[in-house]
Amino acid sequence: MQLKSMHPLLPASTAAEYAYRAAVGLERHDHEPGVDLETLVQGQEGKASLHWLPSSGGAEQLDRHRITEDAAEAIALALVHVARGWVVRRRLQRGESADWLLRDPQASSVVLEVGGIDEGDVSKRLRVKLQQARSAKVGDLRAACVVELASPRATLETV
Repeated sequence: MQLKSMHPLLPASTAAEYAYRAAVGLERHDHEPGVDLETLVQGQEGKASLHWLPSSGGAEQLDRHRITEDAAEAIALALVHVARGWVVRRRLQRGESADWLLRDPQASSVVLEVGGIDEGDVSKRLRVKLQQARSAKVGDLRAACVVELASPRATLETV
């Protein structure tokens, strides 16, 4: 619910849409606002809680895969801000090998690739996403975050 305040350059409509899709994706797995999020940030385990406004229906009009991906992006963007203080600079475009270009507190640029799964092998997906982030031609640091909605859990690694 606080994506816009965490990432001031993120358009308000994008932040709202991500929040809605995260709600739909999490509720699809019977989660309710306030659910614990297991985190693994650079090998360090932690917990956070996810809060959202309940979705108002309409999920049947949306693509299930897109919901998973957008929910993962919402959760990943919140996690990187809280855990690392990273903020969005811009959305990377197709062919730039990652999803987001962020800025860390020291003003270095961070490339972030995000992956979302409903459930499954997070470590395998993370390896793929880290390799993709390594290919980026921009950024001082490369990172990947994989979010599993069923648990829910999020894993963030840098290379």
